[in-house]
Amino acid sequence: MKIYILDEKYKFDVEQTAIMLMPEREPRVTVGLQPVQSDGSDYGTVDVLFSDNSVLACCTLVLDGEKESRSCRAVKTAAHTEQSWAREVAHTVRRSVYRTFVILTGQKPAWGSLAGVRPGKLARGFLESGMTPKETLSKLENGYYIRKDKAALALKAAEVALELKAELTPNDIALYIDVPFCPSRCAYCSFISRTTGVGEGAADAYLDALELEIAAVREVIKNADANIKAVYIGGGTPTSLTPAQLSRMLTALDSLEIPSGCEYTLEAGRPDTITAERLEAVLGHGVTRVSVNPQTFSQKVLDTIGRNHSVKEVSEAVELVRKMTDLEINMDLIAGLPGESTAVFAAGVLRASDLDPDNITVHTLALKRGSDFALRMGKQTSPEALAVMVEGSATLLKQQGYEPYYLYRQKYMNGSFENVGYAREGKICRYNVYMMDELLPVIALGCGGSTKITREDKGRFIRITNPKYPEEYISRIDEIVDKKRRIELR
Repeated sequence: MKIYILDEKYKFDVEQTAIMLMPEREPRVTVGLQPVQSDGSDYGTVDVLFSDNSVLACCTLVLDGEKESRSCRAVKTAAHTEQSWAREVAHTVRRSVYRTFVILTGQKPAWGSLAGVRPGKLARGFLESGMTPKETLSKLENGYYIRKDKAALALKAAEVALELKAELTPNDIALYIDVPFCPSRCAYCSFISRTTGVGEGAADAYLDALELEIAAVREVIKNADANIKAVYIGGGTPTSLTPAQLSRMLTALDSLEIPSGCEYTLEAGRPDTITAERLEAVLGHGVTRVSVNPQTFSQKVLDTIGRNHSVKEVSEAVELVRKMTDLEINMDLIAGLPGESTAVFAAGVLRASDLDPDNITVHTLALKRGSDFALRMGKQTSPEALAVMVEGSATLLKQQGYEPYYLYRQKYMNGSFENVGYAREGKICRYNVYMMDELLPVIALGCGGSTKITREDKGRFIRITNPKYPEEYISRIDEIVDKKRRIELR
């Protein structure tokens, strides 16, 4: 589906809103006049009109032969700064798309006109501007059309983020390290990764390059007198490395002088990669958390999505981690996997909680363009069934003593839903909140890493991205190291 707009400045706002509202139509925004439509296909137009002190956004949508138009207006006041007015205009454009969609389809997405991936950060901004929690909820519900329970979820995430922000100093940073290897590729995955089991040469070459980047980051941290608050090793599946390779990487990271008590997460992810030998390699390097991710407790679904492990291996991995270490454990589940009913998903949530992990993150399936599922265009779980899964998991986990602490949304997410992290009291993953709310600079190492230097007090935001593919990362490591050395944290 194509949507046409004349003002390129608002292309992103229109496209992101349309994708969130109707991902199955794969909306794309084109800058230019709408051509004559004669084939009966879906389309849309958005016009943004300014007067001296106001903006009018007009949207027209044609879906399945039905047409509707709606407009939204905002007035500029003396209280608006240049930046806040720009945000208000963008919000008005998004509201026009949302209102037109709702009138035309009768659907009222739970997240309203919100197109961003960080609802909690939006709510935090309102709280920091002086709004009370009650006023913040009203703003989310009435200004963004967000459903009451979702607004409360965003507020909860915002309050957690504010608590963590109050503990931070200007010298605090977080680190992310990407390991782009997996034992096999899951069908829903679009992350850039390489499967292991074809020899250790590729991983060794990757670690050669990663060690050079670690050395460059060590200089940056030392020069800025930075304090590492959290480390997160993700991927991929970091524990698809051999024990020797895993030990080598962690030893290299030791050179960064990660402080005692720092939250330090290692994504084990695939239960079939969690072995006694690998856990022995992890011990003594300061790691405090590990992820053991079943994604589902249905063997049939596991087989369908290409995760070459059994349900039994999940509980065996958890048992082994507890036997050999005192690491905190996170588990991930995905709502909306093909062939999984609402009852089977609910049973999986309970099985996960029975294993008593410290964190459980419930994701909603997002079929990204590069994933095997998206390429095969398999039938998706209905929004109605997804609502039962997502909302039911919130109820079940609360009954089991878990509370939500962070959330985020994604493009191409099936339905107007979200990913939510739940935790036992005092067991949240701080890195998740730091990163999602952009509370401190995050230096990312490895292929696909996106370094974000955020300084709200100075109004500064810098992004430095590494190449996505391992081969390109290795071949361009000198360039990557040079960019890292030039990072200024202060």
